[in-house]
Amino acid sequence: MKNNSTKKIVISAIVLAVLIALFALLYGRFSAKSTAGDKAIVIEVVDESGNSTEYDVDTDAEYLKDAMDDLADEDDSFSFSGKDGGYGLMVQVINGKQAIYEEDGAYWALYVNGEYGQYGVTEQPVTDGDTYTWTYEQAE
Repeated sequence: MKNNSTKKIVISAIVLAVLIALFALLYGRFSAKSTAGDKAIVIEVVDESGNSTEYDVDTDAEYLKDAMDDLADEDDSFSFSGKDGGYGLMVQVINGKQAIYEEDGAYWALYVNGEYGQYGVTEQPVTDGDTYTWTYEQAE
């Protein structure tokens, strides 16, 4: 009886190890990734009047926040700030224009190559040739 119980425990441990390895493999395959090396990207800012300013950025940054930090260090006409939260940095001010939903009923929306962003600024991978657009939007 004891031998049978030991077999069940060993088989359960093996099955658990296989499932953990499978989940790790799937996470590695399907999680957001950036490309290594020098990247040429565009960061665009569209203000509340629809005026657009584009910044060409050459960066080795892995994530958008780091590329934006690089841009802010190199170009005095670009600045941003925000508030850290449970999902990373929430961008609230770009180039001096505040968009805080609780105060203004507005927010800075992130678009990647024209598509609504799926990640926050701290998790958004930077890929060579991509355009990252911050648009001032009023909540409906």
